[in-house]
Amino acid sequence: MRGGARGGPARPRVWHPGAARAGGGPSPGRLRRRLAFRRRSGRAREASRGRGAALTPREGWLERDGVRLHYLEWPGETGRAIFALHGLSSNARFWSRVASHLDGRRLIALDQRSHGRSDRMRDGDGLAAFVADARHAIAELGLARPVLAGHSWGASIALELAARHPETVSALGFIDGPAWPLSDSMTWAEFAARSQSTLPRHSDLAAAIDAARAWHGPLWGEDLVEFVNAGHRPEGDAIVLTLTHEARARILRDLFDLRQDQAWRALAVPAFAAFALRKSDMVLAATKRAAEHIAAVAPKVLIKWYDSPHDIPLSLPGDIASDIAAL
Repeated sequence: MRGGARGGPARPRVWHPGAARAGGGPSPGRLRRRLAFRRRSGRAREASRGRGAALTPREGWLERDGVRLHYLEWPGETGRAIFALHGLSSNARFWSRVASHLDGRRLIALDQRSHGRSDRMRDGDGLAAFVADARHAIAELGLARPVLAGHSWGASIALELAARHPETVSALGFIDGPAWPLSDSMTWAEFAARSQSTLPRHSDLAAAIDAARAWHGPLWGEDLVEFVNAGHRPEGDAIVLTLTHEARARILRDLFDLRQDQAWRALAVPAFAAFALRKSDMVLAATKRAAEHIAAVAPKVLIKWYDSPHDIPLSLPGDIASDIAAL
């Protein structure tokens, strides 16, 4: 959720560059903290009945190799189902705004392990585990080659799944993820220094919501209260992200080592790659270079640019919904 620059919603500008189509119980204090967290969670659900209130997702659970995976499903009867993967430090409720614009299309969003309500990563889990989780969920839910969408880090997982297992999905929506090998442009030490800031700790859920409201600025809406709630858990006398520092470090190392260039070359399903323009000059320049590389190695992938910050599905949910539905 936190990549890129901040800014408000805007009508997108879309270009097609070049030829790019391309033990014991808890202590009394801790117990009180958990009960307070749950009471606030209930109030958060009430507060979220604003934007997108007409669409209430169904919650479900899957299990793969002893790991419980949580998902949300917005029902629909028209067209192919859409299967969506959120980014790092995010959760399935990130897709709520997009779901409200899909006009009857079924959307399933997975809480990837160590995120939302899904179980934590296990020792040895890496990128392959996330790809396998998504593939397993698609099969267990009986989805017949759904359209696959991913945002940020989730876009990288989606790209790997679509490239390795084209029989599993019908098309790919790659939304502002790391699109080209990071190791081509920086060292691991440089990437780690930029991407491993201290994870936030809050006194309670209200403080976490206030921090999210300040972070998202004009993109904030009360519909995001439930999103914030789903991404946090009680730890001692604080509220913290469900994603731990250790899990994030392992995910980022795998992301740094990822060879997206090989995946783009192998991709055999229709796809678009959507990129945000509201970023720092350095990040935007790197994104444009990545888009040029994609156009060269996968010319059938449609490249799109949006006048939006990194979280395009929050900034322009209707436009992203239309893009995904058109696949």
